[in-house]
Amino acid sequence: MYSSPCVTGGGEDLSGKAYFCPRMQTEKYDYLIVGQGLAGTIIAHHLFQMGRSFRIVDHPSLSISSKVAGGLFNPVVFKRLVKSWMADEQLGAAEKFYGAMETLLSSRFFFPKNLLKIFAEPQEKVLWEKKRLEEVGKYLSPIFEGPPDDSIQAPQGYAWVSGAGYVDVSLFLSLSTAFFLKQNLLLEETFDHSALRLDSEEVNYKNIIASKVIFCEGHLASQNPWFSWMPFNLAKGEVLTVKIPGYERTDVVNKGVFILPIGNGLFRVGATFAWDKLDEVPTEHAKQDLINRLQKVLKLPFEIVDHKAGIRPTVINRRPLIGIHPDHPTLTMFNGMGSKGVMIAPYFAHHFIAHLEEKIPLNPEVDILRFWKK
Repeated sequence: MYSSPCVTGGGEDLSGKAYFCPRMQTEKYDYLIVGQGLAGTIIAHHLFQMGRSFRIVDHPSLSISSKVAGGLFNPVVFKRLVKSWMADEQLGAAEKFYGAMETLLSSRFFFPKNLLKIFAEPQEKVLWEKKRLEEVGKYLSPIFEGPPDDSIQAPQGYAWVSGAGYVDVSLFLSLSTAFFLKQNLLLEETFDHSALRLDSEEVNYKNIIASKVIFCEGHLASQNPWFSWMPFNLAKGEVLTVKIPGYERTDVVNKGVFILPIGNGLFRVGATFAWDKLDEVPTEHAKQDLINRLQKVLKLPFEIVDHKAGIRPTVINRRPLIGIHPDHPTLTMFNGMGSKGVMIAPYFAHHFIAHLEEKIPLNPEVDILRFWKK
């Protein structure tokens, strides 16, 4: 594999021209983490708490999807009205992790909140009452008739989901970036895959030697030369930030769109899903779609303050992509957290590190080997 100039000390470039550079001082780490979006940041914090050595490589412009995410977590899948996969375990791990992070970073960004579910039709209420008798029912309140207040349209009534809330992902990531920079653990540059050299025991990236690489590249993992066989089903998502004068609700509202309070009189509204034109450019079509859906929930006028788009690293079967490359044991992946990443990632970061360090078997539902074909 070609190594770029000044990585190995000398050789030939791609044109065959000889060069020589003084050998850089080698830095040795347990792990090299590629990407400091939500997944990479959570993995890094877990390793830091364990006292492991690592270096993160990430360009600030490459973690856009995590930074624009709503950060909503919810233990219920509304489409089928069932409990989210492993919701109990994930919520417990998330609460413990974000609580520790708020202490470490001296800020609040984890907000448990009830979720107000507004019913669109009578059949939803019938299903809700049925599901209250099943396992998911511990998260479902009784049904209330009429709207909860004069700001919300709810002719079919509403109910509450407990165990929900949101993480201010943008704040969590920005504080984490500052923390890692202060600790000299973050190299702010675009990772150059061609500069990574492999052997059976370690990897060498420029002047960095590590026992393992953990790729946390989000949707950019679809371009990773060692993991091109991953079945990503990338989805573009767009969200609005709005002002709603006179709106005083502090919970999360859901009816075809979520309304999420983010402080300073602002609310996040989302989200859309699109599988074509996968870029991070906001579209007028998605904006109008969100406006139309919001107007079906709110009785109050609102003002659009911001409009952003990102690409979600979603997977065909909606399970994360975690594991060790079958042919290159020094290469690993922690990715594919999807739209519920703030809830899923803390639990599986702990699970993955236990797999790497203690040989604890991976949950087969997340193991990347489920997609490996020779």
